[in-house]
Formats: sequence, C-alpha cells, structure tokens
Amino acid sequence: MIPPHAVVVKAPGTNCDVETADALNRAGASASVHTTHQWLEDPELILRARILVFPGGFAHGDDIASARILASQLRTRLGDVLRRFVDDEGGYVLGICNGFQALVKAGLLPRDTGAPLRQSVSVVHNDSGQYVCRWVRLRIENSRCSWLPQGEYWDMPVGHGEGKFVPGPEFDTDSDLVAFRYVDAEGNDANDAPANPNGSVAAIAGICDATGRVLGLMPHPDRSYLGYHHPASLLAPKDDDETSGSQLFRALVDAAMH
Repeated sequence: MIPPHAVVVKAPGTNCDVETADALNRAGASASVHTTHQWLEDPELILRARILVFPGGFAHGDDIASARILASQLRTRLGDVLRRFVDDEGGYVLGICNGFQALVKAGLLPRDTGAPLRQSVSVVHNDSGQYVCRWVRLRIENSRCSWLPQGEYWDMPVGHGEGKFVPGPEFDTDSDLVAFRYVDAEGNDANDAPANPNGSVAAIAGICDATGRVLGLMPHPDRSYLGYHHPASLLAPKDDDETSGSQLFRALVDAAMH
C-alpha cells in the first residue's frame, strides 16, 4: 500500500516541524515540511496530501496572540482550499499546541461540514498566568474521531502559555466533538492544576470537527513518540517503545490510508 502523503506546515517561529515529520514517517506516512510561503504561492499543494499537520511552536512569534497571524492567513488566503481539502477530498488535519490554536482561530475547529470558517471557541492564557511545561494524563473520549482508541489513557507533555480551552455559547462541552480531557491519577476529570495545567473548561484538552477528520489538542504527541521521551523510560530507553504519541500518529496514518 502506498504511504499517505503528509504535509507539515512550517510558519516563521514554528519549532516542532522536524519532530512531527519524523513521527509521521515512523508511523508509515511519507511526510514533507513546507513553509507557509510555499503554501501561499501554491495553495494546491494542500490537495496533493492526505494528511495536513500544524505543529507546535510560536508562529510569527505569537506577537499579537498565539497563532493569530497564521490563523488569519489560513482563513483569508487559504480558506477555500482548506474547506475543499476537508469537505470534498476527505483529508485529515491535525493541530498540535500552536497548531491547535491556529485551527481554532481560523475557524476550522470545531466546524460542521460545509460551514464557513468562523471562530466559535477560544484558547486563552493559562489560569496561572505562566508558561506551563509538564507531563499530563489524557482520557480519549467517545468522539467523532472514531479512529482514536477511545477510552484509553495517554500521557503527554504540555508546553504553552495560552492553553486554556474556553467554549463558545454554541459549543456543548458534553458533545462528541470533545476528543480529549485532562484527568487525574485516578482517571477523573481534572478541574484544577497541576492535572489540568491551564484551567481548561470541562477539562477539555482537544476537540474535533463534525467529520472526525480534523483534530486539535494542546498536549504534544510530537514530544512523546519515542520510548525515551517518557520519564519512566530512564532505566531502559528504546527508540521504538510504544508511546502515546506514536499511537496517535499511527492511528492518524492508518485512518488516512482507508
């Protein structure tokens, strides 16, 4: 079977593109990194892929707000081709941390099929007012992302200053658009720090769109896809240990193959 082609988007200030491409390649995709400048010159580049990933970092330095400039470019200059990629071509989109912020602010998450790009939820400053970098536990919810192993618990690191998820008036926090929640050691919804690192409403760590093919989350699978990434592996680290990050990327690639 031909590996699905994955495009990783690199904006000025993005710093997780290399790791993301490596994780996708290890999961069975054929990944390449393209800058936003290349995108704007050739928007059809998007349509030649099956998977589109917006990685973490500080797009355009987050000078206005996290991913605000990138989101504006996506909505105003690439909106039509992005809608076509999802609605007509059946493409898969993943946004990680800064990439998640971009998808939310561009209006691609959450969104009904065929709907215009319009922001309806927010990702704002952490309740602590500080940048948070730590490992958290997630529960995979019963969402429209049927390609995820629902009901499982994953450990991933976070690293952000603006990661608090705030639903808009039209977003139901109990709906099947919620893909991940922060949980405590016992698996209960985490409403407070440190298990909920940013104060996200209803402990929401990631959401999807109506198709289940557009997914965004604040935690970093790109920083937890190799065995030695996890602190518990310090005694006997291995590159190919199964991890939460490798499971997410493999599930994404497998879904895009079908």
